[in-house]
Amino acid sequence: MADGQVVFEIKGDNSGVKSSLQDTTKAIQDESKKWDSAVDDSSGNISSSLIGAFKTVTASAAFVKIAQMLLQLGAESISLASDLEEVQNVVDVTFGTEGSKKIESWAKQAQNQFGLTELQAKEYASTLGAMMKSNGMTDDQIYEMSTDLAGLAADMASFYNMDFDTAFSKIQSGITGMTLPLRQLGIDMTESSVAAFAMSAGFEKSYKDMNEAEQMMVRYQYLMKMTSDAQGDFARTSDSYANSQRRMATNIDTLKAQLGDALLPIATAVSNAINDLLDILTYTPPETAFDVAEKSMSDAASTAAQAQGILGYMDQL
Repeated sequence: MADGQVVFEIKGDNSGVKSSLQDTTKAIQDESKKWDSAVDDSSGNISSSLIGAFKTVTASAAFVKIAQMLLQLGAESISLASDLEEVQNVVDVTFGTEGSKKIESWAKQAQNQFGLTELQAKEYASTLGAMMKSNGMTDDQIYEMSTDLAGLAADMASFYNMDFDTAFSKIQSGITGMTLPLRQLGIDMTESSVAAFAMSAGFEKSYKDMNEAEQMMVRYQYLMKMTSDAQGDFARTSDSYANSQRRMATNIDTLKAQLGDALLPIATAVSNAINDLLDILTYTPPETAFDVAEKSMSDAASTAAQAQGILGYMDQL
């Protein structure tokens, strides 16, 4: 029953998106026809410069309407895809060329292992990684610790029955030395407890004499030890109701992000076209505006073709 419900919901969403995308495509084509016939419909008493200005305004309005349709039909999907595109830049900068490839591979597996979307996995790992990098840790340490703790967030969410972001926030606080968020779960991260752990674990320096990177390493090892019961909990209990709901939400968000990947180039092209036309209206003399704006309407026809291609792709879903 659960699987059937998921399929039903996805197909329902898909049908609505396809219908809206068809409307969007038709709007592009209709506005292109209006553009082509604007001169013929204009009065012979109107100067060509005014006609050019009129057609530029018409094109701008058309693009705005098309952009609104695109945002309505896939706002969340486009947003997810855009967020993933943005976080990839953070991953690349934080982990470097080789490290980002490892993060890419790990993030793809995080859905099955931890129930995290690719976006969540990359956001958690890159947030922690950037913090560790600023403290002078090595690339290998950054990768291992950030992915371990990102996965731990999912396991703790499962173990303590909380959402992923709340669990991650507690881990982020603990690894930076804040004690209260994890103490609420019964995990003692006070400096005295961490210092005692460092001594028992055989660290050469006392905790108070360590630099920030060394102290963060001790806190990481201590936290991993104190959460051993929670580690792997998502995989162990993936069939529970709570985790099945988490997996459902992750699967739906992943589907939305995949759809957003297809819609994002079109939405970007339309947004850029609007900006170009607004620049024309603002900075280009009316007598030359038409020649410049005409290319933008040609680009709109290309955008319509892309939209038709996506419709064909969605027919296969």
